[in-house]
Amino acid sequence: MVIKKYQAKTEEEAIEAAKKELGDDITVIHSRNVKPKGFFAFLRKMQVEITVAKEEEMDRPQNTAREALAKVNKVREQAEKESAQAAPVQEAAPVYREGSKNSAAVEQKLENIQNLLEQKLYRHSDEEKEKKPAAGAAPSAAEDEKRKELMEFCRLLYNTLVENEVSEKVANELVDDIEQNCPDDMQMEHVLSHIYQKIILKFGRPGLISPGERGPKVVFFIGPTGVGKTTTLAKIASKLRLAQNKRVVLFTTDTYRISATDQLKTYAGILGTPFHIIYTPQELEENYAKYKDVDYILIDTAGHSHNNEEQKKDMSEFLSVLEGKAECEYYLVVSATTKYKDLLAISDAYKELADYRLIFTKLDETEECGNLLNLRLHTGASMSYVTNGQNVPDDIEEFNPQAMARGLLTDPTSQE
Repeated sequence: MVIKKYQAKTEEEAIEAAKKELGDDITVIHSRNVKPKGFFAFLRKMQVEITVAKEEEMDRPQNTAREALAKVNKVREQAEKESAQAAPVQEAAPVYREGSKNSAAVEQKLENIQNLLEQKLYRHSDEEKEKKPAAGAAPSAAEDEKRKELMEFCRLLYNTLVENEVSEKVANELVDDIEQNCPDDMQMEHVLSHIYQKIILKFGRPGLISPGERGPKVVFFIGPTGVGKTTTLAKIASKLRLAQNKRVVLFTTDTYRISATDQLKTYAGILGTPFHIIYTPQELEENYAKYKDVDYILIDTAGHSHNNEEQKKDMSEFLSVLEGKAECEYYLVVSATTKYKDLLAISDAYKELADYRLIFTKLDETEECGNLLNLRLHTGASMSYVTNGQNVPDDIEEFNPQAMARGLLTDPTSQE
């Protein structure tokens, strides 16, 4: 695996430079802002540094699966260490890097899956030892045995993904890619590294809330009842207001639940931001016109059944009233504990209303997070944020595809 760093004015330019040298098949492991160095450094603008990885031909086999993934972890840890040592930089958009409270547990669980896979694979090898070809056997027999070992390892990876509630269809696609495109003598560590990178690429880069270019950015939080829309909005509002000193206004169109209105009003009072209850689409348009000088307008919406056509029509009117008048972004908030079948129905219903990004809540209430990958691939929507508790503003972070990929390759039976 080739691992290199690139610096440029923007992350897009750095990625372009990496692709120009290494090709399109690269994985961005880490990115950070860096201060220029030198005597006249203070005159030069901040740059973006990315760390990328590219899988090489299988001409330098390693010894164990643990070494390959340990190499990826080492690069990531070094990048995070350098980022922590760098001077604080004002971000153009809210980037949450507090890290999950369970990060240490995830690292331990990653070790567990590697041990489990190796134990099962080696046990299988011992049972089949007498069947292995002798040293002088024909090459075809040795190749056939190697192929069997690769297929066994792929089955173990498949079972682990399914146990983490990755859909059978998605798990099959990931494993079939290995079986079809990887050589029979591919080492176990390369197989693990290959599927790890594939999962990261399928998640893609997170789409985060960004500043408006011609006025306030209007952000709608949509989704069913009970998933934590109001609390999620409050967490993001707190980050924008307190950490980045942005001018924020809070609206709610949820006039069905008094508790939600009171909750958001309380948060607005704590943050010192304006708050308005919006009863009609016309009121939304009128109140938007009063706040052309703020940075963000965050709008909480009423949850509704995805099967209720009348409520869907009302929601559509609220979401469309500012089209062409404001820069709008839409975030579908769903719970990681919701059944996959229900998530499909919810996501399809809201897809008719808006081109949304995904926020997953309640990650602290489940051990299997395969639905995040399932829904990402089903909808094509960008991942954005995840929440892992009720504390405002702490229990929210930017979606991390690397951490989630490691979690999906963790044996859930080893989790405490």
